[in-house]
Amino acid sequence: MSTSLANRFRLPMAKTLRVIHLVFIFVFVLITFLFWQQGQLFNQGYRSSQLGHLESVIARLESRAQYKVDNLRYLKRIFIEAMDDPIFPGSPVTPWELNENTIQKPLWIGELPLPNSVTEEEAFQDKKSLEVRQQLNGLRKIRGLFPLATGDNELLADLYYISREGEFIASLSKKVNSLLINSYNPFEKQGSFVLASPLLNPKRAPFWTRQNIVNSDEALINAAIPVDFGGEWIGLLGIAFDRQSVEQFLASSLPDGSRSAYRLYDEQLKPLTKAVGAENNLQLSAEQKKTILNMLAEKKRGTLRSGLTFITFGKLKGTHSILVNTQTLGQGLHEEFGRFSLLLVTMFLIFLFFLLGAHSIICRLVRNMGNLQREMQHHALHDDLTGALNRRGFFAKTSQLSPNYVDYTLVQLDLDYFKKVNDVYGHLVGDNVLIHATRRIQQAIRSQDVLGRIGGEEFCVYLPNSDLKTGIRVATRIKWELESSALILENGLKLLITASLGVASHSEYPESSLDQIQTLADMRMYRAKTRGRNQVCWQDDADLEA
Repeated sequence: MSTSLANRFRLPMAKTLRVIHLVFIFVFVLITFLFWQQGQLFNQGYRSSQLGHLESVIARLESRAQYKVDNLRYLKRIFIEAMDDPIFPGSPVTPWELNENTIQKPLWIGELPLPNSVTEEEAFQDKKSLEVRQQLNGLRKIRGLFPLATGDNELLADLYYISREGEFIASLSKKVNSLLINSYNPFEKQGSFVLASPLLNPKRAPFWTRQNIVNSDEALINAAIPVDFGGEWIGLLGIAFDRQSVEQFLASSLPDGSRSAYRLYDEQLKPLTKAVGAENNLQLSAEQKKTILNMLAEKKRGTLRSGLTFITFGKLKGTHSILVNTQTLGQGLHEEFGRFSLLLVTMFLIFLFFLLGAHSIICRLVRNMGNLQREMQHHALHDDLTGALNRRGFFAKTSQLSPNYVDYTLVQLDLDYFKKVNDVYGHLVGDNVLIHATRRIQQAIRSQDVLGRIGGEEFCVYLPNSDLKTGIRVATRIKWELESSALILENGLKLLITASLGVASHSEYPESSLDQIQTLADMRMYRAKTRGRNQVCWQDDADLEA
Protein backbone atom coordinates (compact mmCIF):
# COMPACT_ATOMS: atom_id res chain seq x y z
CA MET A 1 0.00 0.00 0.00
CA SER A 2 1.26 3.50 -0.79
CA THR A 3 2.39 5.98 1.84
CA SER A 4 -0.65 8.24 1.48
CA LEU A 5 -3.06 5.34 1.79
CA ALA A 6 -1.16 4.07 4.83
CA ASN A 7 -1.40 7.50 6.41
CA ARG A 8 -5.15 7.53 5.84
CA PHE A 9 -5.45 4.63 8.27
CA ARG A 10 -2.52 5.48 10.53
CA LEU A 11 -3.82 8.94 11.47
CA PRO A 12 -7.24 7.80 12.81
CA MET A 13 -5.50 5.10 14.88
CA ALA A 14 -3.03 7.67 16.24
CA LYS A 15 -5.93 9.92 17.20
CA THR A 16 -7.71 7.00 18.85
CA LEU A 17 -4.60 6.12 20.85
CA ARG A 18 -4.18 9.77 21.82
CA VAL A 19 -7.74 9.84 23.14
CA ILE A 20 -7.12 6.63 25.08
CA HIS A 21 -3.93 8.09 26.59
CA LEU A 22 -5.78 11.24 27.62
CA VAL A 23 -8.64 9.26 29.18
CA PHE A 24 -6.25 7.09 31.19
CA ILE A 25 -4.24 10.12 32.27
CA PHE A 26 -7.46 11.77 33.44
CA VAL A 27 -8.48 8.64 35.36
CA PHE A 28 -5.00 8.37 36.88
CA VAL A 29 -4.99 12.02 37.96
CA LEU A 30 -8.51 11.77 39.36
CA ILE A 31 -7.89 8.59 41.37
CA THR A 32 -4.49 9.89 42.50
CA PHE A 33 -6.17 13.06 43.75
CA LEU A 34 -8.79 11.02 45.62
CA PHE A 35 -6.12 8.82 47.20
CA TRP A 36 -4.06 11.91 48.05
CA GLN A 37 -7.11 13.51 49.66
CA GLN A 38 -7.71 10.35 51.69
CA GLY A 39 -4.03 10.37 52.63
CA GLN A 40 -4.38 13.94 53.85
CA LEU A 41 -7.28 12.86 56.06
CA PHE A 42 -5.14 10.03 57.44
CA ASN A 43 -2.30 12.51 57.97
CA GLN A 44 -4.56 14.85 59.91
CA GLY A 45 -5.91 11.92 61.89
CA TYR A 46 -2.37 10.76 62.63
CA ARG A 47 -1.34 14.23 63.78
CA SER A 48 -4.42 14.46 65.98
CA SER A 49 -3.71 10.99 67.35
CA GLN A 50 -0.10 11.88 68.19
CA LEU A 51 -1.20 15.15 69.79
CA GLY A 52 -3.80 13.20 71.76
CA HIS A 53 -1.16 10.76 73.03
CA LEU A 54 1.12 13.66 73.96
CA GLU A 55 -1.73 15.50 75.67
CA SER A 56 -2.57 12.38 77.66
CA VAL A 57 1.04 11.99 78.86
CA ILE A 58 1.31 15.70 79.67
CA ALA A 59 -1.95 15.55 81.61
CA ARG A 60 -0.64 12.62 83.67
CA LEU A 61 2.68 14.32 84.30
CA GLU A 62 1.01 17.59 85.27
CA SER A 63 -1.45 15.76 87.49
CA ARG A 64 1.30 13.87 89.29
CA ALA A 65 3.46 16.98 89.49
CA GLN A 66 0.53 18.89 90.96
CA TYR A 67 0.04 16.09 93.44
CA LYS A 68 3.65 16.55 94.58
CA VAL A 69 3.13 20.30 94.86
CA ASP A 70 -0.07 19.81 96.83
CA ASN A 71 1.87 17.56 99.21
CA LEU A 72 4.43 20.34 99.63
CA ARG A 73 1.68 22.83 100.44
CA TYR A 74 0.24 20.50 103.05
CA LEU A 75 3.64 19.72 104.54
CA LYS A 76 4.51 23.42 104.64
CA ARG A 77 1.39 24.15 106.71
CA ILE A 78 2.17 21.28 109.12
CA PHE A 79 5.78 22.47 109.37
CA ILE A 80 4.78 26.04 110.28
CA GLU A 81 2.29 24.77 112.86
CA ALA A 82 5.00 22.54 114.38
CA MET A 83 7.32 25.54 114.70
CA ASP A 84 4.63 27.40 116.70
CA ASP A 85 4.68 24.65 119.37
CA PRO A 86 6.98 24.91 122.41
CA ILE A 87 10.56 24.12 121.53
CA PHE A 88 10.72 20.70 123.24
CA PRO A 89 7.18 19.37 123.37
CA GLY A 90 8.23 15.90 122.31
CA SER A 91 7.93 14.29 118.89
CA PRO A 92 4.46 13.63 117.48
CA VAL A 93 3.38 10.14 116.62
CA THR A 94 3.98 9.46 112.92
CA PRO A 95 2.14 6.82 110.85
CA TRP A 96 5.08 4.41 110.74
CA GLU A 97 5.55 4.51 114.47
CA LEU A 98 2.28 2.60 114.71
CA ASN A 99 4.07 -0.29 113.00
CA GLU A 100 6.61 -1.93 115.32
CA ASN A 101 8.47 -3.54 112.38
CA THR A 102 9.28 -0.17 110.80
CA ILE A 103 12.68 1.35 111.53
CA GLN A 104 12.63 5.15 111.75
CA LYS A 105 15.08 6.77 109.28
CA PRO A 106 17.56 9.38 110.51
CA LEU A 107 17.31 13.06 109.70
CA TRP A 108 20.51 14.07 107.88
CA ILE A 109 21.74 17.60 108.42
CA GLY A 110 24.51 19.09 106.29
CA GLU A 111 26.27 22.43 106.46
CA LEU A 112 26.32 24.50 103.25
CA PRO A 113 28.33 24.45 101.09
CA LEU A 114 30.25 21.63 102.84
CA PRO A 115 28.79 18.13 102.87
CA ASN A 116 30.02 17.21 106.38
CA SER A 117 27.30 16.06 108.80
CA VAL A 118 26.94 18.20 111.92
CA THR A 119 24.47 18.72 114.73
CA GLU A 120 22.71 21.88 115.69
CA GLU A 121 24.51 22.06 119.02
CA GLU A 122 27.92 22.14 117.30
CA ALA A 123 27.10 24.50 114.44
CA PHE A 124 24.63 27.04 115.84
CA GLN A 125 25.48 28.79 119.13
CA ASP A 126 24.99 32.44 118.21
CA LYS A 127 21.93 34.65 118.16
CA LYS A 128 20.35 32.57 115.38
CA SER A 129 20.38 29.49 117.53
CA LEU A 130 16.74 29.86 118.63
CA GLU A 131 15.39 30.22 115.08
CA VAL A 132 17.48 27.33 113.84
CA ARG A 133 16.42 25.11 116.73
CA GLN A 134 12.78 25.97 116.04
CA GLN A 135 13.21 24.87 112.42
CA LEU A 136 14.98 21.67 113.43
CA ASN A 137 12.29 20.93 116.03
CA GLY A 138 9.58 21.40 113.38
CA LEU A 139 11.45 19.15 110.98
CA ARG A 140 11.72 16.41 113.60
CA LYS A 141 7.98 16.53 114.13
CA ILE A 142 7.09 16.24 110.44
CA ARG A 143 9.85 13.97 109.21
CA GLY A 144 7.54 10.99 109.43
CA LEU A 145 5.51 12.61 106.66
CA PHE A 146 8.48 12.97 104.30
CA PRO A 147 8.15 9.55 102.60
CA LEU A 148 4.38 9.99 102.38
CA ALA A 149 4.84 13.25 100.49
CA THR A 150 7.33 11.82 97.97
CA GLY A 151 5.85 8.36 97.43
CA ASP A 152 7.45 4.96 97.85
CA ASN A 153 7.76 4.26 94.11
CA GLU A 154 10.39 6.89 93.35
CA LEU A 155 13.94 5.69 92.74
CA LEU A 156 15.62 8.78 94.17
CA ALA A 157 13.17 11.48 95.08
CA ASP A 158 13.28 12.89 98.54
CA LEU A 159 11.69 15.76 100.37
CA TYR A 160 14.14 18.26 101.80
CA TYR A 161 14.32 21.53 103.66
CA ILE A 162 16.95 24.25 103.09
CA SER A 163 17.19 27.14 105.54
CA ARG A 164 17.34 30.53 103.89
CA GLU A 165 20.58 31.55 105.54
CA GLY A 166 22.18 28.39 104.24
CA GLU A 167 22.92 26.94 107.66
CA PHE A 168 21.75 23.45 106.87
CA ILE A 169 19.91 21.09 104.55
CA ALA A 170 17.71 18.44 106.06
CA SER A 171 16.43 15.31 104.30
CA LEU A 172 15.92 11.60 104.94
CA SER A 173 18.53 10.56 102.34
CA LYS A 174 22.21 11.20 102.87
CA LYS A 175 22.74 10.80 99.10
CA VAL A 176 20.10 13.40 98.25
CA ASN A 177 21.56 15.59 100.95
CA SER A 178 24.98 15.38 99.27
CA LEU A 179 23.55 16.05 95.79
CA LEU A 180 21.65 19.09 97.05
CA ILE A 181 24.79 20.49 98.62
CA ASN A 182 26.78 19.93 95.42
CA SER A 183 24.10 21.62 93.31
CA TYR A 184 23.27 24.52 95.65
CA ASN A 185 24.06 28.02 94.34
CA PRO A 186 22.14 30.86 96.02
CA PHE A 187 23.27 33.34 93.34
CA GLU A 188 22.18 31.31 90.27
CA LYS A 189 19.94 33.39 88.01
CA GLN A 190 17.19 30.77 87.89
CA GLY A 191 18.11 29.17 91.20
CA SER A 192 15.69 28.17 93.91
CA PHE A 193 16.50 31.05 96.24
CA VAL A 194 16.12 33.67 93.55
CA LEU A 195 12.72 32.32 92.46
CA ALA A 196 11.58 32.02 96.10
CA SER A 197 12.29 35.65 97.02
CA PRO A 198 9.25 37.81 97.94
CA LEU A 199 10.22 40.22 95.18
CA LEU A 200 9.91 37.63 92.39
CA ASN A 201 7.38 35.42 94.10
CA PRO A 202 5.02 37.71 96.05
CA LYS A 203 2.23 35.08 96.07
CA ARG A 204 4.64 32.53 97.62
CA ALA A 205 3.65 30.01 94.96
CA PRO A 206 5.40 26.68 94.37
CA PHE A 207 7.84 26.46 91.43
CA TRP A 208 10.10 23.99 89.58
CA THR A 209 13.83 24.41 88.99
CA ARG A 210 16.74 22.51 87.45
CA GLN A 211 19.99 22.51 89.41
CA ASN A 212 23.21 21.23 87.84
CA ILE A 213 25.40 19.05 90.01
CA VAL A 214 29.00 20.25 90.27
CA ASN A 215 31.55 18.34 88.16
CA SER A 216 28.82 16.20 86.62
CA ASP A 217 26.46 16.11 83.64
CA GLU A 218 23.64 15.20 85.99
CA ALA A 219 21.06 17.61 87.37
CA LEU A 220 18.37 17.63 90.00
CA ILE A 221 14.80 18.56 89.18
CA ASN A 222 13.22 20.33 92.12
CA ALA A 223 9.71 21.24 93.10
CA ALA A 224 10.00 23.86 95.83
CA ILE A 225 7.82 26.20 97.89
CA PRO A 226 9.02 29.15 100.02
CA VAL A 227 8.46 28.89 103.79
CA ASP A 228 7.60 32.05 105.70
CA PHE A 229 7.44 32.20 109.50
CA GLY A 230 6.77 35.17 111.72
CA GLY A 231 6.53 37.48 108.73
CA GLU A 232 9.97 36.47 107.45
CA TRP A 233 11.18 34.18 104.73
CA ILE A 234 13.09 31.41 106.48
CA GLY A 235 13.67 28.66 103.93
CA LEU A 236 12.58 26.33 101.19
CA LEU A 237 10.64 23.09 101.34
CA GLY A 238 11.03 20.92 98.25
CA ILE A 239 11.23 17.54 96.55
CA ALA A 240 14.36 16.59 94.55
CA PHE A 241 14.36 14.19 91.60
CA ASP A 242 17.44 12.87 89.88
CA ARG A 243 17.50 11.84 86.18
CA GLN A 244 16.54 8.22 86.86
CA SER A 245 13.59 9.29 89.01
CA VAL A 246 12.31 11.66 86.31
CA GLU A 247 12.71 8.95 83.66
CA GLN A 248 10.73 6.50 85.81
CA PHE A 249 8.22 9.25 86.49
CA LEU A 250 7.86 9.78 82.74
CA ALA A 251 7.77 6.09 81.83
CA SER A 252 4.99 5.39 84.33
CA SER A 253 2.92 8.15 82.70
CA LEU A 254 3.06 6.65 79.19
CA PRO A 255 0.11 4.70 77.76
CA ASP A 256 0.49 0.94 77.49
CA GLY A 257 2.06 -0.26 74.26
CA SER A 258 3.41 3.16 73.32
CA ARG A 259 5.32 3.10 70.02
CA SER A 260 6.93 6.51 70.41
CA ALA A 261 10.02 7.79 72.18
CA TYR A 262 9.29 10.44 74.84
CA ARG A 263 11.87 12.74 76.31
CA LEU A 264 11.80 15.68 78.71
CA TYR A 265 13.73 18.87 77.97
CA ASP A 266 14.17 22.14 79.80
CA GLU A 267 13.04 25.50 78.40
CA GLN A 268 16.17 25.72 76.20
CA LEU A 269 15.59 22.14 74.95
CA LYS A 270 18.49 20.73 76.93
CA PRO A 271 17.66 17.10 77.71
CA LEU A 272 16.53 16.30 81.23
CA THR A 273 16.03 12.58 80.63
CA LYS A 274 16.93 9.83 78.24
CA ALA A 275 14.28 8.61 75.80
CA VAL A 276 11.67 6.31 77.32
CA GLY A 277 9.02 4.24 75.59
CA ALA A 278 9.85 2.82 72.17
CA GLU A 279 13.39 4.09 71.74
CA ASN A 280 14.55 5.13 68.27
CA ASN A 281 17.92 6.83 69.03
CA LEU A 282 16.76 10.06 67.41
CA GLN A 283 18.40 13.29 68.55
CA LEU A 284 16.98 16.73 67.89
CA SER A 285 19.16 18.77 65.56
CA ALA A 286 19.94 22.43 66.17
CA GLU A 287 17.57 23.40 63.35
CA GLN A 288 14.76 21.26 64.76
CA LYS A 289 15.24 22.75 68.23
CA LYS A 290 15.10 26.25 66.80
CA THR A 291 11.89 25.44 64.92
CA ILE A 292 10.26 23.89 68.00
CA LEU A 293 11.12 26.86 70.21
CA ASN A 294 9.71 29.27 67.60
CA MET A 295 6.49 27.27 67.40
CA LEU A 296 6.18 27.03 71.19
CA ALA A 297 6.46 30.81 71.40
CA GLU A 298 3.08 30.98 69.64
CA LYS A 299 1.23 27.98 71.07
CA LYS A 300 1.72 25.33 73.76
CA ARG A 301 1.46 22.28 71.49
CA GLY A 302 2.77 21.52 68.03
CA THR A 303 3.82 18.94 65.46
CA LEU A 304 6.77 18.84 63.10
CA ARG A 305 7.64 16.47 60.27
CA SER A 306 11.33 16.12 59.50
CA GLY A 307 12.08 13.60 56.76
CA LEU A 308 10.72 10.24 57.91
CA THR A 309 10.45 11.40 61.54
CA PHE A 310 7.32 12.87 63.11
CA ILE A 311 7.83 15.08 66.17
CA THR A 312 5.15 16.14 68.64
CA PHE A 313 5.91 18.53 71.49
CA GLY A 314 4.25 20.52 74.23
CA LYS A 315 4.93 22.56 77.36
CA LEU A 316 4.25 21.22 80.83
CA LYS A 317 2.39 23.73 82.93
CA GLY A 318 4.29 25.05 85.92
CA THR A 319 7.36 22.84 85.53
CA HIS A 320 9.26 24.93 82.92
CA SER A 321 9.86 21.77 80.87
CA ILE A 322 9.00 20.53 77.38
CA LEU A 323 7.87 17.02 76.50
CA VAL A 324 8.94 15.83 73.04
CA ASN A 325 7.58 12.73 71.33
CA THR A 326 9.48 11.37 68.31
CA GLN A 327 8.30 8.58 66.05
CA THR A 328 10.00 7.08 63.01
CA LEU A 329 8.15 5.85 59.94
CA GLY A 330 8.69 2.24 60.98
CA GLN A 331 7.21 2.89 64.43
CA GLY A 332 4.30 4.81 62.94
CA LEU A 333 3.40 1.96 60.58
CA HIS A 334 2.71 -0.27 63.59
CA GLU A 335 0.01 2.10 64.84
CA GLU A 336 -3.58 2.20 63.64
CA PHE A 337 -3.20 5.15 61.28
CA GLY A 338 0.11 3.75 60.05
CA ARG A 339 -1.55 0.46 59.11
CA PHE A 340 -4.38 2.34 57.39
CA SER A 341 -1.82 4.43 55.48
CA LEU A 342 0.06 1.29 54.43
CA LEU A 343 -3.23 -0.23 53.27
CA LEU A 344 -4.02 2.97 51.34
CA VAL A 345 -0.63 2.92 49.59
CA THR A 346 -1.07 -0.78 48.77
CA MET A 347 -4.51 -0.13 47.30
CA PHE A 348 -3.12 2.73 45.22
CA LEU A 349 -0.29 0.55 43.88
CA ILE A 350 -2.76 -2.21 43.04
CA PHE A 351 -4.99 0.31 41.27
CA LEU A 352 -1.99 1.69 39.38
CA PHE A 353 -0.95 -1.83 38.36
CA PHE A 354 -4.43 -2.64 37.00
CA LEU A 355 -4.72 0.79 35.36
CA LEU A 356 -1.42 0.36 33.52
CA GLY A 357 -2.40 -3.20 32.60
CA ALA A 358 -5.77 -2.06 31.23
CA HIS A 359 -4.09 0.77 29.32
CA SER A 360 -1.58 -1.62 27.79
CA ILE A 361 -4.28 -4.15 26.79
CA ILE A 362 -6.59 -1.53 25.27
CA CYS A 363 -3.75 0.11 23.33
CA ARG A 364 -2.68 -3.30 22.04
CA LEU A 365 -6.24 -4.07 20.95
CA VAL A 366 -6.48 -0.73 19.15
CA ARG A 367 -3.14 -1.30 17.40
CA ASN A 368 -4.17 -4.83 16.42
CA MET A 369 -7.44 -3.50 15.04
CA GLY A 370 -5.52 -0.82 13.16
CA ASN A 371 -3.12 -3.42 11.76
CA LEU A 372 -6.04 -5.64 10.80
CA GLN A 373 -7.75 -2.70 9.13
CA ARG A 374 -4.60 -1.81 7.23
CA GLU A 375 -4.15 -5.44 6.22
CA MET A 376 -7.73 -5.64 5.01
CA GLN A 377 -7.29 -2.38 3.13
CA HIS A 378 -4.05 -3.66 1.68
CA HIS A 379 -5.81 -6.78 0.41
CA ALA A 380 -8.61 -4.61 -0.94
CA LEU A 381 -6.21 -2.45 -2.95
CA HIS A 382 -3.46 -4.92 -3.88
CA ASP A 383 -3.16 -8.02 -5.94
CA ASP A 384 -2.54 -10.99 -3.65
CA LEU A 385 -0.46 -12.84 -6.25
CA THR A 386 1.98 -10.19 -7.45
CA GLY A 387 1.78 -7.63 -4.63
CA ALA A 388 1.15 -4.82 -7.14
CA LEU A 389 -1.85 -2.54 -6.88
CA ASN A 390 -5.06 -4.04 -8.24
CA ARG A 391 -7.39 -2.11 -10.52
CA ARG A 392 -9.19 -0.42 -7.65
CA GLY A 393 -5.97 0.45 -5.81
CA PHE A 394 -4.26 1.67 -8.97
CA PHE A 395 -6.97 4.13 -9.96
CA ALA A 396 -7.45 5.24 -6.31
CA LYS A 397 -3.75 5.99 -6.07
CA THR A 398 -3.41 7.66 -9.49
CA SER A 399 -6.55 9.73 -8.88
CA GLN A 400 -4.85 11.18 -5.81
CA LEU A 401 -1.59 11.85 -7.66
CA SER A 402 -2.86 13.19 -11.01
CA PRO A 403 -4.05 16.60 -9.64
CA ASN A 404 -0.55 17.16 -8.26
CA TYR A 405 1.17 16.60 -11.62
CA VAL A 406 0.28 18.71 -14.68
CA ASP A 407 1.87 16.16 -16.99
CA TYR A 408 1.85 12.43 -16.58
CA THR A 409 2.07 9.40 -18.81
CA LEU A 410 0.43 5.98 -18.76
CA VAL A 411 2.01 2.80 -20.06
CA GLN A 412 -0.51 0.04 -20.70
CA LEU A 413 0.90 -3.44 -21.33
CA ASP A 414 -0.41 -6.95 -21.87
CA LEU A 415 1.65 -10.14 -21.72
CA ASP A 416 1.79 -11.90 -25.05
CA TYR A 417 0.29 -15.37 -25.41
CA PHE A 418 -0.48 -15.65 -21.69
CA LYS A 419 -3.58 -17.80 -22.29
CA LYS A 420 -1.44 -20.25 -24.23
CA VAL A 421 0.99 -20.45 -21.31
CA ASN A 422 -1.85 -21.42 -18.99
CA ASP A 423 -3.16 -24.00 -21.46
CA VAL A 424 0.25 -25.57 -22.12
CA TYR A 425 2.05 -25.32 -18.80
CA GLY A 426 -0.82 -24.94 -16.34
CA HIS A 427 -2.02 -22.14 -14.11
CA LEU A 428 0.82 -22.58 -11.60
CA VAL A 429 3.35 -21.67 -14.28
CA GLY A 430 1.02 -18.88 -15.36
CA ASP A 431 1.08 -17.47 -11.84
CA ASN A 432 4.88 -17.63 -11.81
CA VAL A 433 4.93 -15.79 -15.14
CA LEU A 434 2.81 -12.99 -13.64
CA ILE A 435 5.08 -12.76 -10.56
CA HIS A 436 8.23 -12.76 -12.71
CA ALA A 437 6.82 -10.13 -15.06
CA THR A 438 5.82 -7.89 -12.12
CA ARG A 439 9.37 -7.98 -10.73
CA ARG A 440 10.93 -7.18 -14.13
CA ILE A 441 8.53 -4.28 -14.66
CA GLN A 442 9.30 -2.86 -11.22
CA GLN A 443 13.03 -2.99 -12.03
CA ALA A 444 12.43 -1.07 -15.24
CA ILE A 445 10.39 1.80 -13.80
CA ARG A 446 11.33 4.65 -11.46
CA SER A 447 10.72 4.68 -7.70
CA GLN A 448 8.02 7.34 -8.01
CA ASP A 449 6.17 5.45 -10.74
CA VAL A 450 3.04 3.47 -9.86
CA LEU A 451 2.47 -0.09 -11.12
CA GLY A 452 -0.90 -1.78 -11.15
CA ARG A 453 -2.26 -5.11 -12.34
CA ILE A 454 -5.59 -4.03 -13.76
CA GLY A 455 -6.56 -7.30 -15.45
CA GLY A 456 -5.57 -10.95 -15.76
CA GLU A 457 -2.28 -10.42 -17.60
CA GLU A 458 -2.73 -6.70 -18.14
CA PHE A 459 -0.64 -4.07 -16.30
CA CYS A 460 -0.60 -0.29 -16.25
CA VAL A 461 2.21 2.04 -15.18
CA TYR A 462 1.60 5.64 -14.08
CA LEU A 463 4.56 7.96 -14.71
CA PRO A 464 4.09 11.22 -12.79
CA ASN A 465 5.65 14.47 -14.02
CA SER A 466 6.56 13.06 -17.43
CA ASP A 467 5.82 13.56 -21.12
CA LEU A 468 5.32 11.19 -24.04
CA LYS A 469 9.04 10.79 -24.76
CA THR A 470 9.70 9.74 -21.18
CA GLY A 471 6.85 7.27 -21.39
CA ILE A 472 8.27 5.78 -24.58
CA ARG A 473 11.69 5.35 -22.97
CA VAL A 474 10.21 3.64 -19.91
CA ALA A 475 7.99 1.42 -22.04
CA THR A 476 10.95 0.42 -24.19
CA ARG A 477 12.96 -0.40 -21.03
CA ILE A 478 10.07 -2.54 -19.73
CA LYS A 479 9.91 -4.39 -23.07
CA TRP A 480 13.65 -5.03 -22.96
CA GLU A 481 13.58 -6.21 -19.30
CA LEU A 482 10.86 -8.72 -20.08
CA GLU A 483 12.32 -10.23 -23.27
CA SER A 484 15.84 -10.34 -21.86
CA SER A 485 14.88 -12.28 -18.73
CA ALA A 486 13.33 -15.59 -19.55
CA LEU A 487 11.54 -17.57 -16.81
CA ILE A 488 13.32 -20.86 -16.05
CA LEU A 489 10.83 -23.64 -15.37
CA GLU A 490 11.33 -26.58 -13.00
CA ASN A 491 12.33 -28.89 -15.84
CA GLY A 492 15.05 -26.43 -16.88
CA LEU A 493 13.24 -25.04 -19.89
CA LYS A 494 13.35 -21.29 -20.51
CA LEU A 495 10.06 -19.53 -21.09
CA LEU A 496 10.38 -16.28 -23.02
CA ILE A 497 8.07 -13.51 -21.83
CA THR A 498 7.12 -10.58 -24.04
CA ALA A 499 4.51 -7.86 -23.87
CA SER A 500 2.65 -5.40 -26.08
CA LEU A 501 2.74 -1.84 -24.74
CA GLY A 502 0.76 1.30 -25.40
CA VAL A 503 1.85 4.75 -24.29
CA ALA A 504 -0.38 7.85 -23.81
CA SER A 505 0.53 11.16 -22.23
CA HIS A 506 -1.61 13.82 -20.63
CA SER A 507 0.46 16.43 -22.46
CA GLU A 508 -1.06 15.17 -25.73
CA TYR A 509 -4.62 15.89 -24.56
CA PRO A 510 -4.48 18.32 -21.60
CA GLU A 511 -8.25 18.51 -21.36
CA SER A 512 -8.68 14.76 -21.02
CA SER A 513 -9.28 12.95 -17.73
CA LEU A 514 -7.22 10.13 -16.28
CA ASP A 515 -9.75 7.55 -17.48
CA GLN A 516 -9.63 8.97 -20.99
CA ILE A 517 -5.80 8.88 -21.06
CA GLN A 518 -5.90 5.29 -19.80
CA THR A 519 -8.40 4.35 -22.52
CA LEU A 520 -6.12 5.89 -25.13
CA ALA A 521 -3.13 3.93 -23.79
CA ASP A 522 -5.24 0.78 -23.88
CA MET A 523 -6.18 1.36 -27.52
CA ARG A 524 -2.52 1.86 -28.47
CA MET A 525 -1.64 -1.36 -26.60
CA TYR A 526 -4.15 -3.32 -28.69
CA ARG A 527 -2.75 -1.68 -31.78
CA ALA A 528 0.67 -3.01 -30.74
CA LYS A 529 -0.85 -6.51 -30.47
CA THR A 530 -2.42 -6.29 -33.93
CA ARG A 531 0.89 -5.16 -35.34
CA GLY A 532 2.66 -8.32 -34.19
CA ARG A 533 3.12 -8.06 -30.40
CA ASN A 534 6.34 -7.44 -28.39
CA GLN A 535 6.46 -3.79 -29.34
CA VAL A 536 5.62 -0.31 -28.08
CA CYS A 537 2.94 1.80 -29.72
CA TRP A 538 2.46 5.52 -28.96
CA GLN A 539 0.65 6.75 -32.08
CA ASP A 540 -3.01 6.85 -33.16
CA ASP A 541 -4.31 5.50 -36.48
CA ALA A 542 -4.38 8.99 -38.01
CA ASP A 543 -0.72 9.49 -37.21
CA LEU A 544 0.15 6.16 -38.78
CA GLU A 545 -1.73 6.94 -42.01
CA ALA A 546 -0.07 10.31 -42.24
